[in-house]
Amino acid sequence: MKLFIAATVSIIFLGMLAAFADKQTKTAPPKVGDTAPDWTLQDAEEKDHTLKKLRGKVVFLIMGTGKIREETGKWAKAFQKDYQKQTKVTAYIIANLRSVPWFISKGFIRNRLKKDPPAVELLLDWKGEVHKRYQTEEKKPTLYLISQKGIIVFHRKADFEPEIHNELKKEINRLLATPDVK
Repeated sequence: MKLFIAATVSIIFLGMLAAFADKQTKTAPPKVGDTAPDWTLQDAEEKDHTLKKLRGKVVFLIMGTGKIREETGKWAKAFQKDYQKQTKVTAYIIANLRSVPWFISKGFIRNRLKKDPPAVELLLDWKGEVHKRYQTEEKKPTLYLISQKGIIVFHRKADFEPEIHNELKKEINRLLATPDVK
């Protein structure tokens, strides 16, 4: 009996120690001035997109779940309205799909996206790994603007607001006015 109690206490202690260590090793989300964490994700056509390969372009990331699709769509439409003809800047919606039920196939989701595509390219984060790394918000879009050199220059967690959009545009225009340096 004493051996059982000692083993149980040891297991509980080890579990608490692991939980404490996990909290201690949890990294902070990337912030303005940091190099943006790299990722490779696929679009609805199963084409790979890699952040590192976009160096030399200004990259606007709109991250969210299906629950906030309307707000991510507003950001995408506003971006497209202002920059659709600009080749040195691009935008992506990165969809967090880790909570999609197991019985809904990837093919079904891809086909729906092909029929009703958003205003900007949508990338599929099936396991939510990019969202975990960037520590995105579940109730609001998480926005990142990344310079031509891969540095985060703008970060907000916000529904679409004209004032924030104007801040974003100022930063994009500032970056586009600087020479491309890879």
